[in-house]
Amino acid sequence: MHINRSRKIALVILLLVAAAVIGWYFFKKYKNEHVNPVSGLKPRVEMGIGQISNITDSTIDLSLKLLIDNPLPVGVDVERFDYFVKMNGVTIIEDEYAKPLAINPRDSTLVTIPAQLKIAKLGKEGDAEAAVGEDSADYHFEGRFHLKKPILGKDSIVLDMDKRLPLYRLPKVEIVDYDVTKFRLGKSEVVLKLKFSNQNPFPVQFENPAYAVDLGKQDRLAEGSVKGVTKVKGKSSEIYEIPLAIDMGKVLKAAGQMVSKGKELPFTLYFKSKLVSENEMFKNSDVNVIVNGTLKDLETVQKNLSK
Repeated sequence: MHINRSRKIALVILLLVAAAVIGWYFFKKYKNEHVNPVSGLKPRVEMGIGQISNITDSTIDLSLKLLIDNPLPVGVDVERFDYFVKMNGVTIIEDEYAKPLAINPRDSTLVTIPAQLKIAKLGKEGDAEAAVGEDSADYHFEGRFHLKKPILGKDSIVLDMDKRLPLYRLPKVEIVDYDVTKFRLGKSEVVLKLKFSNQNPFPVQFENPAYAVDLGKQDRLAEGSVKGVTKVKGKSSEIYEIPLAIDMGKVLKAAGQMVSKGKELPFTLYFKSKLVSENEMFKNSDVNVIVNGTLKDLETVQKNLSK
C-alpha cells in the first residue's frame, strides 16, 4: 500500500515536470514567432568636428558633422532635436537643431549643424590638458530627437556617443610693443610689434591681415594691412612688426590723454584676417579678434619677453 502511494506521487511529479517542459517549449516557440523584429534595434549617431567659419575674441562659429544610422525597417521622421557636447566632462556646446530630418529605413544620413562655443570654456580646458602634455580629449555627444510619429511607443529617442578627438588650440595675437618715438617726430606712421602664437602641431598662416587701433577715447587712431601671409610654425611663436598709418590730429589728442592717464591709458586692437592651414578644421576660417589692454600691460609683456 505504501509502495503504490509512493509510485503515484512519483508519477504525479513526473507529469508536472513534463507539463512544465511542454509549456516552456510552446511559450518559447510562441515568443519567437511573435517577437518584435525591431525591439533590439536602435538608431546610432557618430559625431565629427567640421570646419571653423569665424573666430572672435569670445566665440567660435563652427560646424558639427553628425552621421545618424537607422537600422530599423521603418523610417524615422525627426521634428527637431536638442543636443549638447562635452569635452572631458565640461559642456562646451549646448543648442537645438530646429529643422525636420527624415532618415529612410535601413539607411543613414549626414547632417551638418552650425554651432557656437565660448572660447573661455574651450581655452580653460584646453590649457589644462596641454599643460600635462595631452594633444587629444574625450568628447561626448548626446541628443534627444523628437519624433513626428512614435516608434515602439516612444515619441522621442536619446542618442549619444563618446569619442577621442584631437585637442585644438586657437592661435593667439598679442601686442607686445609699439614705436612711440615716431609720435614725437610727427611722422604719419607707427610700428606695432605683434606676437602670433600657435600651440597646434601643424602650421597656420594669417592671410592679408588688417589692423586698427583705438587709444584712449580716440577711435581708429591707426590703421593698416599687410598683403600676403603671416606664417606661424606649429608649437611656436613669431613676432612681426606691422606699420600702421595714423591720424595726426588724433595723435595730438591721444598725447594729452597719455600725459593725464599715463600707463593706465587703455587701448584696443582690432585684428581681421583669414586663417589658412593644412588642417581642414582651420582652413579658410575668418578671424575677427578684439584685444583690450592698457599701456601698462604692454610694459609687462615686454618684461616677460626679455626673460
